Amino acid sequence: MKKNNKKKIILYFRDLLLNQSLNFYFINIKGLKASQQAYLRKKSKKNKIKIKVITNTLLKKSIELTNNSNILDIIPFLRQNTTLMWSQFNKAPAELLLKFIKKEKLSIKKIFKLALSENNLYFGEKSLKYLRNVKSKKELLTILIKNIKILISKNLIYLNKISILIFRLKLNKVSQNDSQNEN
Repeated sequence: MKKNNKKKIILYFRDLLLNQSLNFYFINIKGLKASQQAYLRKKSKKNKIKIKVITNTLLKKSIELTNNSNILDIIPFLRQNTTLMWSQFNKAPAELLLKFIKKEKLSIKKIFKLALSENNLYFGEKSLKYLRNVKSKKELLTILIKNIKILISKNLIYLNKISILIFRLKLNKVSQNDSQNEN
């Protein structure tokens, strides 16, 4: 590989890793059959997950250029071959990996190295299962906004009822004053 191409690859992955809207899964697909790798790639594409094999040397250089302490913590875990998966949805890669591992009767420890999701690192089998169920910040914000809208609409209903009550009380008072003035 030419030096210029290596530099482009390093900068591409550095920029990719700095993109905080993406979730990254570092996996090892060495030893998988070609059909297993093809299946994983096909399912990744179908689920809008990008997948790339990168040498650990280039990946380490990309990580070093990020100057992000969370990302720098990944370096000691980059042994053997590394395949990088990323997606805007943090659940999608976890779900895909767990289904793939179960279908192929593989060991999670052999395949899954770690994940970087919303600037947090996750290691091990429990983390992968956790990531399958965890809500992203975007999902949580959506739920929060939805709940706030519900509260606001309920409060508006109550305020409307109170204003109607106040209006009726005023009408009643005006009507009482009118009847007293007539007498």
